[in-house]
Amino acid sequence: MIQLSIDFINQKSNYNVVLSPYGELDFITDYGVKYTISFVTEEYVGGCETYQFVIKRKKPDKRLPHDPKVEPTILTIIQEFFAENLNVLLYIYDDSDGKEASRHRLFLNWFQKNADPERFTIRTAHATVENKGFYAAIIVENRNPLLKNIIEDFETTAQALTEGKP
Repeated sequence: MIQLSIDFINQKSNYNVVLSPYGELDFITDYGVKYTISFVTEEYVGGCETYQFVIKRKKPDKRLPHDPKVEPTILTIIQEFFAENLNVLLYIYDDSDGKEASRHRLFLNWFQKNADPERFTIRTAHATVENKGFYAAIIVENRNPLLKNIIEDFETTAQALTEGKP
């Protein structure tokens, strides 16, 4: 399980983040939407420990206005992940409602406008698997000694998916 400083996160985030009994990070927005953030152990990428970054949102019954406080809260959690780890962060976009392309653009926009490009490398992939759009991204801190291997491994896997080879 990933160890993160809840104190650091709460000093920087716009919402109060709590650690659940399951090791997940939860916060509730001003609109009553509950977000759960987790880091799930994945296969190694490029010889480096990898965690899938999962964002779950309990959807409200009605459409709510944009909440500008969610972005910095999630980015603070990511910042703390990299402050504590040199691991790979893998993000696979949810395709349960056909909005994976929108989530992909939103997350990349958040990260690219807020992250120091000298500090991080981000790579993305898109493939169609069984008639579903599949979007993924990895984020690696540039000080990771396996950076080159990680990028090569991710790009090889992405290429195989794009070509339909498992």
